[in-house]
Amino acid sequence: MREIAEYYLSHHFNNVTLVTESHQLMIEFEILARGLYRAEQLIVHYDPTLRMPITPEVQVWMDAQWEHKLKLASEQKSLLYESQLFRFVSTQSCADGTLQLVLGDTTYKEYVTSRLPEFAQGRTRQALGNAIAVCSVVETSDGAILLDKRQGVDGYQGRYHVIGGFFERERDMADTMPDPFAAMRREIREETGIQSTDIAEAYCLGGVYDLGLPHGELCFLHRLCIPISTALTRQPEDNEIQQLLTLHVTATSLRDFILTHHGNISATGEANLVLYGAWKYGEGWFQDMMCHICT
Repeated sequence: MREIAEYYLSHHFNNVTLVTESHQLMIEFEILARGLYRAEQLIVHYDPTLRMPITPEVQVWMDAQWEHKLKLASEQKSLLYESQLFRFVSTQSCADGTLQLVLGDTTYKEYVTSRLPEFAQGRTRQALGNAIAVCSVVETSDGAILLDKRQGVDGYQGRYHVIGGFFERERDMADTMPDPFAAMRREIREETGIQSTDIAEAYCLGGVYDLGLPHGELCFLHRLCIPISTALTRQPEDNEIQQLLTLHVTATSLRDFILTHHGNISATGEANLVLYGAWKYGEGWFQDMMCHICT
């Protein structure tokens, strides 16, 4: 088993701004809704007319920024390409036990150009491209989870992340409706080679918002019916993950990993790990974790 052995202490706290010896540190994610939702409890309301408002002046600015980003990506040999994405509008936990999700349309170009601080600052979230992504803790039958060290991607280079990616209109529709669970199965299969037959249970743990790279994200849990030794023999369909890491989870090991690597985990990856811990170890664990992260 490839265990995570290295630990680098960092101080990048959420929900509060702190001043350390040499850094000012900011919030990285907001939890919008949390729970344990099966596929039939995640209700998607999709309206393709719910798009980012774009004036001619904004379009010219976005075109110029996109060309600049394409040039940089080519020089740095990182992935950057246009794709048709779903747009995050809202999410809400309801009294009937469902998670309601409202989606529109956006593109990757709209997302990466409108998230730039010089554009995003002073604008509401609904004035941005506001793409939605999916990510998941993948837990093996013998109590390990899979982690990635992000490489060759547009955001959070070098940070730990769970399995995930963007929710794509061209690949993640069931008939005429977006299917977040199918999107997450696709990402798991592409990045790890793990198949649907390897998955025993799948749940959505809620919705979060990345405050640094503004976008919404659905967090999932996929519990496998295979041990870690078998999971690591599966062959990924793409080369996005350069090194697949594992962590054997207990209440203590998960807590220590999050706190030790705080600031070196992607914003939504950290949120996914916290929501997973809340499900697995209870509300007390969750409240204690949030208290430590925030203070």
